[in-house]
Amino acid sequence: MVPNPPDQPASAGPGEPARPSPAASPSTAPDRPGPDAAKRDTELAVAVTGYIDAFPNTDPVFTRDGKQIVFLSTRDGLPQIYVTKKSDGTVTRVAETKQRIGEVIAAPGGKDALFASDTGADENWSFFRVGLDGKNLIELTPTTKLNRDRIFVPDGRPSQLYFTARKLAEAKTTLYATSSTAASEPRAIYTDDKPTSLRDVSKDGKLAILRRYPSRTENYLLRVDLETGATAPIYPAQGKRVSIFDAALARDGKRVYVATDDGDDQAVLLSLDVTTGKPLAKRAFVPATAQVIEVVVAKEGGLVAVTLVVGTRSEIHLLDGRTLTERATVTMPLGSGHLGGFSEDGKQLLVAWSTPDSPSDIYVVDTGGGKVTPRREPRPSLPALAIDATSVDVPAFDGNKIPTNVLVPKGEQTKKHPVAVLFHGGPAGVSSIRWNPITAIFVARGYVIVEPNIRGSTGFGRAFETADNGAKRVDSLRDAETVSRWAAAQPWADKDRMVVMGGSWGGYLTLVALTRWPDIWRAGIDLFGVVNLKSLLATTSGLLREVMLDEIGDHEKDGPFLESISPITDIAKLADPLFVYAGANDPRVPRSESDLVVRALRARKIPVEYMVAMNEGHSVSRRETQVELYARMLRFLEANLR
Repeated sequence: MVPNPPDQPASAGPGEPARPSPAASPSTAPDRPGPDAAKRDTELAVAVTGYIDAFPNTDPVFTRDGKQIVFLSTRDGLPQIYVTKKSDGTVTRVAETKQRIGEVIAAPGGKDALFASDTGADENWSFFRVGLDGKNLIELTPTTKLNRDRIFVPDGRPSQLYFTARKLAEAKTTLYATSSTAASEPRAIYTDDKPTSLRDVSKDGKLAILRRYPSRTENYLLRVDLETGATAPIYPAQGKRVSIFDAALARDGKRVYVATDDGDDQAVLLSLDVTTGKPLAKRAFVPATAQVIEVVVAKEGGLVAVTLVVGTRSEIHLLDGRTLTERATVTMPLGSGHLGGFSEDGKQLLVAWSTPDSPSDIYVVDTGGGKVTPRREPRPSLPALAIDATSVDVPAFDGNKIPTNVLVPKGEQTKKHPVAVLFHGGPAGVSSIRWNPITAIFVARGYVIVEPNIRGSTGFGRAFETADNGAKRVDSLRDAETVSRWAAAQPWADKDRMVVMGGSWGGYLTLVALTRWPDIWRAGIDLFGVVNLKSLLATTSGLLREVMLDEIGDHEKDGPFLESISPITDIAKLADPLFVYAGANDPRVPRSESDLVVRALRARKIPVEYMVAMNEGHSVSRRETQVELYARMLRFLEANLR
C-alpha cells in the first residue's frame, strides 16, 4: 500500500508477516506463456534489459575520513552496497549477499558499514555489520523476526545500536538497544501501543527522539531517556493535530528540528528546545503547500539540509542551524531525489537525484556556496532517450485541479499514440518527475504516459492530501475518471488504444477504472492491487491497518461503504484483458487479493494473464523479475491493443 511508509528506507516498509500462499488451484495458478508467447517474451527481454541495467545509485554517505562514498546500487541485479573512491571514481562491491539491502550507514570508527536486509522481500528486516573491505560479515539481530526501522549508532556510544521495531501483524512498536558489533539479545527500552518510529539519537547516546504515528495527519514527537525509558512530549501542543515528516537533533542535543505542516497548509521547519518544546526558530517554505520530507544535520559548521517536495519535483535547501535562514542556494536538475549525508566537517553534502531520462546518481554539494557536482556513472546499456515531460493541471469536477505528468516521445505531441494512464500507490503517494524504467520503456516504444496526482496525493498540501479520507474517497475516484477521459481526448491520444495500470493502491485504481469506466479502456495492468478493501484491511499489517483508519476506514465498522467502493463488488463488469502481477511473499497486499481477481475473470473466460514472483513481496526488486515482468507486459499489450 503506502509506497514510503512511516519509518523505512525508500525501498522498504511495514507490512504483515509473509504467509505461505495456499496451493495454487487451476483457477489461480500463475500462467506459463505458450511457445509463441515465450519466444516473443525472449525478444522483448532483450529490448527492456538495457533500461533495467541502467542502475540507480542511492543512499550515499561519506566514510568517516571523507575519502570514499558508501551507497546502494542495483548494478548487479539487486540493491547492494558499494564504495567509490572520491579520487578516481573506482567502484567496489562491499558484500556478496543474495537478498536486497534497504539501508546502509557508515559505522563510527570508519572501517565498517551497517545495513538492513530482508529475505524474499518479506519486510522482516535484520541488521548486519561488514567491513568496507567486504570481510567479517555478521548478522547483529538473528534471533527474532521483526519489522525493524532505521539504524542509529551514536558517535559517543559506538558499540550501541538503537532501533524501533514491531511484529508485522501488530501496530505496537518497541524501542530497542542492542550491540552494534556482535549478535546479542536486544534490550527493550520503551513500548508504545501505536505505530512509532525512532527519528534520532543524541551524540552521547542518552536521548532519543520518537515520532508517534496514529495516522498520517495526527503525529507526536516524544523525548525518551535511553537509560530509563521515561518519555515526555515535545510537540505539538495538546489538542493540536499535525503531520510530522521527519525530525533530527542538533549536534549538542539541545534542540530538535521538526519537519511538519504545523497542522495547516504550510510547509515548515521548526527548531524547538528539546526539553521544553519552546520554539527557537521557524522557517516557512514557498509554496506553502510543499512538504518538507527530510532533515539532515551537519556535525560541524552549523548547517541543516532539508528536502522539499514541491508538487511533482524536489528541492534541496541548506539552512543555518540557529536561524533557519538560507545559507546557500542549491540548484538541482528538474527531477526528484533524497538527501544522503554530510561529510564529517560539514563542508560537503551528498544527494541522490534522478530525472525522467537519467537514473538516480550521486551529487556532491559544496555547502559553502551551494555548487553541485554530479558524480555520474556511464550507463552503456541505456538507449538514447527522447522524452518531453510536462506537468498539466487537469480541471476537476468541483473546480479543483488534478496535477498530472505527461511524458510524450519527443517532438510527437500531435501524433496519435497508445496511452498508458499510470496511477501511483499510496493512497497518499505522488507521481513525481523522476527516473522510472517502466515509463522510459513505454515511451521508447511509442506510448504516452499519463501520471495523475488525484486528490489524496502528497506534496500539494494538507487539505489536498486529506480530501479523499473516509467517505470523500468517492471524490478521488471521480478525479481518476476525469483525468482518464481527459487523456483519451488529447491530440496525442489514440482513444482506441487506452491502457490503465498501477501498483498497490494504483492497482486498486486500475481495477476501479476497468469496472466503472470500461468504455475508456482496451486493457489493464494490475500490479499487486487491492480488489476487496474489507479483506485487505483485515489481512494487512497491524501498522498499516492502524494508520489507515482515518484515511480509508475500519473493515468492520465501515464494511458497507468499503464494499461499495471495492472493485470486487463490480468485478462482473470487468471485460477488458487484464495482466496481473503479485509477489508470493507480499506482506502489505497479500497475494490472495490478486488471486481473487484472477479467479473471478477466469470463471467468466475474460482474458487474464497472471505472473507470480516467488522471491518477491510488495516489490519488483530483482533484475530477473523486472526483465520477465516488463517483457510480458509489453507482449500482453501488443496482443491486446491491435
